[in-house]
Amino acid sequence: MIRADVNMTGTIKRSATTRTDKNEKPYLSFVVNVKLPDAKGKGRDLDVLVTFQGGKKSDLSLFMEKQRVTVQGTLDIRKKGEDLAFYLTANKVSVKNVSDEDGITGELHFRGHLKNDNIYEEKSDRNGNPYLLFSAYSSEKVGDNFVSTWVRFLRFPEKGAGIDTVKPEWMQPRCRVSIDGELQLASYDKQVRLSCRVSDMKEFIKEEYQNKKY
Repeated sequence: MIRADVNMTGTIKRSATTRTDKNEKPYLSFVVNVKLPDAKGKGRDLDVLVTFQGGKKSDLSLFMEKQRVTVQGTLDIRKKGEDLAFYLTANKVSVKNVSDEDGITGELHFRGHLKNDNIYEEKSDRNGNPYLLFSAYSSEKVGDNFVSTWVRFLRFPEKGAGIDTVKPEWMQPRCRVSIDGELQLASYDKQVRLSCRVSDMKEFIKEEYQNKKY
């Protein structure tokens, strides 16, 4: 599972249309283009499919192609071929006072597995602050196969604390983890890179059924 509560700013690439869900409730659907930065200054265009519940035909004129928008909601990130697909369920869309700068910011919620080996590296930032750098993957079934999406994580200890404080004993190869933190999206070699600055991390253990009644 890879989801995030986000604020997104971009430009509508495909004008809104009205649709209905399985319960016959109306919603708006449109595509927003967001330009992601990269280290070389070229960037990459990222298309996000937005669904906005409760949309009406009278709202269509607000969400036309080339309109700048800010969208708040839940971003669902999935693997699609060799790339990633982004689906945003909006709870608020604004066309007023929209920044000229594109971006997607928010809190990432991740559930998946650590690597099989060499699960982390000890690093220091430019100010000499130590942190752990590690990767984890989340798998989902697509057709008859499982595909994995990787996320890079940075975990800093509390100010003044040692690096060992962010290396719990349970942090072992292929351990299941649940992680929350700051979402970071960027383009690298024309691919979207997912990163996260960890705010909370714990081992994920499925709850066992207890007090069963037979």
